[in-house]
Amino acid sequence: MEIVIYLDILILENIVINFMILSVTARFSRIKTSSFRKFLGALVGAIYVIFIFLPDMKIYTSVLAKIILSFIIIAISFKSKKLLTLLKTLALFYITTFLFAGAGFALLYFNAKGIVVKNGVMLLDPSLPYLNTKWTQILLALALAGIVTRILWEIIHNIKDKMLVQLYISFDSKIIGLYALVDTGNALHDPLTNMPVVVVEFGAIKEILPGEIRAVFEESGDNDLGGITNAISNTSWFTRFRLIPFTSLGRENGMLVGFKPDFIEIDNDNEKKDIKDVVIGIYTRSLSKNEKYRALLSPELI
Repeated sequence: MEIVIYLDILILENIVINFMILSVTARFSRIKTSSFRKFLGALVGAIYVIFIFLPDMKIYTSVLAKIILSFIIIAISFKSKKLLTLLKTLALFYITTFLFAGAGFALLYFNAKGIVVKNGVMLLDPSLPYLNTKWTQILLALALAGIVTRILWEIIHNIKDKMLVQLYISFDSKIIGLYALVDTGNALHDPLTNMPVVVVEFGAIKEILPGEIRAVFEESGDNDLGGITNAISNTSWFTRFRLIPFTSLGRENGMLVGFKPDFIEIDNDNEKKDIKDVVIGIYTRSLSKNEKYRALLSPELI
């Protein structure tokens, strides 16, 4: 039986699915990017499908060609000059793609006769009932992407809940306790000592800060670095405070005010770990919408 393939519909479906995969990858990696860049990346991936149906184009369907294509898509969709960041994002892109593919095959399992696979691309037989119109195929692609995305968000939230640990911070003999998220994206280190940085909301930690420093934060947040520096220089804790550059957490080329605590204690599944060689970075915004956690903890501290 001859199957007719509408190339325009195939490209459109691939743009939709690719865009959804890139959007989920962006949330996984916590890298900010624009919808336009994700669209361009999705378009490149969709155009690649054309090569599958051209004669004598086996070189473009090889494993190496697909890896190169994936890297190009990531480089277009996510602006980063660091190769390591792109490689990490590429790995997350593959994980998300495999989840989408697995869910797609599971949803279409009971209609297996309508599936045609060519060079690793799954196609629907347009001769099947209700699949012989272009609009039906588009709606099916959108519905499938929506269902898979919903499943992925549930998985993400379940993983996040399991990555929460109890954190205690001691400074000047005062101790506060809060929940921290073990965040693979937190790779901050103090540039002077190379100690890992735990990012903590100001509202969660203000009770243990010196009064004059707390007052400056309450008045102007972290926008008044000069005022904060002057306040710190007039206290006996001057040697324990740091300025930590960062390029994430919602803005680029930012600066966190941090301090070296007496110690922190991490309680992970009733396994307690005390750490002294660490810096606390003070973040003036919210880290979690529902306040499930108020600190970001580097995995190297666990």
